Amino acid sequence: MSKFDFSNQSTLSSTKLDIIILHSQKGGPGKTTLSCNIAKELAKRGNKTVIIDLDIAQPTIQHIFHIDDIDIKHTINDVLLGETSVSEDVLNKTDDPNLFAIVAKENVEYGEGLLSMLEEIQKHSFFALHEMTKFLLRMGFRYVIYDCAPGYKLESVNAAAIADARIFVLRPSTFSYEGSKQMLNDIYKKLNIRSSNFFVFNQLPPNLKEESQNLLNSWKDGIVELYEPETIKFLDFLPISHEIMEMGLTGEYIFPESNPLYKRLTKIVDTVVETLDEMKKVKLKEES
Repeated sequence: MSKFDFSNQSTLSSTKLDIIILHSQKGGPGKTTLSCNIAKELAKRGNKTVIIDLDIAQPTIQHIFHIDDIDIKHTINDVLLGETSVSEDVLNKTDDPNLFAIVAKENVEYGEGLLSMLEEIQKHSFFALHEMTKFLLRMGFRYVIYDCAPGYKLESVNAAAIADARIFVLRPSTFSYEGSKQMLNDIYKKLNIRSSNFFVFNQLPPNLKEESQNLLNSWKDGIVELYEPETIKFLDFLPISHEIMEMGLTGEYIFPESNPLYKRLTKIVDTVVETLDEMKKVKLKEES
């Protein structure tokens, strides 16, 4: 018998699961904040959703959703290290009955201890993530959001390999653009082209000069051209929100509906969901 009562949810269990990952070349572009807000929005729409923290070295999701240590039985670390099988004990409730979180352990030993743990995680991550997918599908989840560790971490690459949609988050800087182009070329172009790829520039300063906006547009076009003949969709240039920054001082990162970023986030979610649904239709048509 399930330890979770899903009877009060506004959605029925799903027979299909879409995996969405958010990834970046380096830390700092607001990837985790976007991950949490996308997960929250999908759940708000009545989808049974889980967000998973794959940023083992710098986990954050536990705090964004205010999950107490005492309520955590197992973390994603335990699963990736093979120390526990995937079960309901990894799921944590949030304040939305449709949204659950699988958190990462933050009280890890740094230095050599952390490096050793990350190496062990890399050995088991591909198998563990496949087992996680099967478990979440059995549990009737509709969407899983992976907040991936930045860079070339193997567990992040493995999550990218099994994802249905990949959202790459960039900062508006030359270093972020050049590094991201290299990473997209090294990894993402080699993955299954049936998956959908997206990218978003985040944390744009206000009142950009015309030449700066033109430069950003050229970077956007450069990434799209990099993917030819494969496809990648541009989502948005998201500005810095001083309201969200101030909210972060008290540990709040979910966009209020009154904030302009919320409306732009809903359009991002619309685009990703519509693309995934269209891909499913094409696949079913090809199989019939």
